[in-house]
Amino acid sequence: MSDEEKDQGQVTQEDTQQEAPQAEEKPEVEESSPEEKPAEEQPQASNDDVKRAGTKEVAANSDAMAIEKDKSESETEEKDGEEEAALPSYFVEEDEKHKIEVDILCGKKEGQVLSVSRTGIGLEFDDFDYLTHTVEWFEFTKPSYEDMSTYRQRCGVYRQEAQQVLIDRLQLRNFLLVWHLKDWSLKDNKGNKVELTHEENGALDDDSMKRAYAVHPTIIDVVLTIFEKDILLT
Repeated sequence: MSDEEKDQGQVTQEDTQQEAPQAEEKPEVEESSPEEKPAEEQPQASNDDVKRAGTKEVAANSDAMAIEKDKSESETEEKDGEEEAALPSYFVEEDEKHKIEVDILCGKKEGQVLSVSRTGIGLEFDDFDYLTHTVEWFEFTKPSYEDMSTYRQRCGVYRQEAQQVLIDRLQLRNFLLVWHLKDWSLKDNKGNKVELTHEENGALDDDSMKRAYAVHPTIIDVVLTIFEKDILLT
């Protein structure tokens, strides 16, 4: 996927794609001397902001590690002995898929979304028998380092208060949604699966982008948060 294609994809999707918020202009203030405002009191970027920009010495996805631990313990109880471990996967293959599953609780009367969470985090849904429990999945392609470098360049915003370039989270999520969401299990109010279609360059086409942006915001927020955690280890 070339830089030119990403630019074209972004231009054709202006009408439906939410515009990422721009950095607020700060009023000019008289700079304080070092004695009046020590350097250590300057606002700092959060760890997530720094990791999202690619600057990290240690990175770990604690949620995924906890889920793997639970899986390992349950499989050990069911089977005798340990299976041979898979070889580490250090490279992102072209069109390599990553599936995310979420538990959704809705009101039985009106179908209102009341809870969205990653599957496998230990919630007991039997305690919520007065609600409708469904499991939905979203399938993405994994971005390569080349993809992420392109997105970071286009999402970089200089923050005066942090004195550095930070990644605009909303714009980054728009790139991940438009360019990497390939399929999902969502159905319409008649019970029919809503199909996603794509442009030749791999991006969601206009109709599918409208459908994606019409999904309940909390569902998209949770899914993209999980996806970011899984691929960037934020």
